[in-house]
Amino acid sequence: MSDAARGATTMVMAPPASPADAAPEVQGDTTRVQIVLPTERVRMLDQIAEEAGLATRKDLFNNALTLLNWAVREVKRGRVIASVDESTQRFTELHMPILDAVGTAPADEPRSIPKPASGTT
Repeated sequence: MSDAARGATTMVMAPPASPADAAPEVQGDTTRVQIVLPTERVRMLDQIAEEAGLATRKDLFNNALTLLNWAVREVKRGRVIASVDESTQRFTELHMPILDAVGTAPADEPRSIPKPASGTT
């Protein structure tokens, strides 16, 4: 399946127009980062921010980065990142190339949460 068919987003990174453009804009301990996204993805970002009550795209990216950082750390520890249906004790593993790259094997179907052996917590 092509990236377009999967709804993948391509970030466009153009070479700098001049050497002065190559350096990121830095103020104190912050750096300005600019990305180019398809309009549909920008709408998705804004919708998520609105649903979450976030005031700025910066807030959205900070939250997303926190979540991704946690997920990568957990996968490196051999854990699975998943959505759990507590009523059925079934889970669906999150499919993301970045998580596959750091060590998880994606599952195609929801799986059951194993019950702890008796006498363990």
